[in-house]
Amino acid sequence: MNEPHIRIEEDISLKLIYIRFKGSYAAFRKHSRAMFNTLFEYAKKHDLIIEGETKVLTLYHDNPFITHGDNLRTSVAMTIPSTAVIDETNEISTLTLSGKFCVGTFDLKLNEYGLAWNTMIDIWTSYPVRDALPFELYVTEPPRNFKGSSSVDIYVPIQ
Repeated sequence: MNEPHIRIEEDISLKLIYIRFKGSYAAFRKHSRAMFNTLFEYAKKHDLIIEGETKVLTLYHDNPFITHGDNLRTSVAMTIPSTAVIDETNEISTLTLSGKFCVGTFDLKLNEYGLAWNTMIDIWTSYPVRDALPFELYVTEPPRNFKGSSSVDIYVPIQ
């Protein structure tokens, strides 16, 4: 894992569509590609993808040190235009993430995500925390095997 670039982003506002998963992180990884495919199909059908602007994320709703693995809620998400009007379905929901975040940019291999999150948690503890969702924003497509790497921004909410 490379040395991360850490910065503070003061006023983020991201409108999202997302699909939530409940279960362990291992189970989430097994289902995430199909979930992202469903999300992209919905976004294409409703003309929500803007080339060069649409971002893909994973949202973490629970603390894995507190919540039992079978009850962890994790979501796949993508940014949509702030003016988009969405009719939510049983599967697709909307959410706006906003506020101040500490952001770490990492170049990660598949087996380095945990280490990157531990780095961000260590940094996070030096700031007053706020009750909002931490997330990963994929700058480049996540690697498909343990040899590849990708650029990932990890966002942790701070006051």
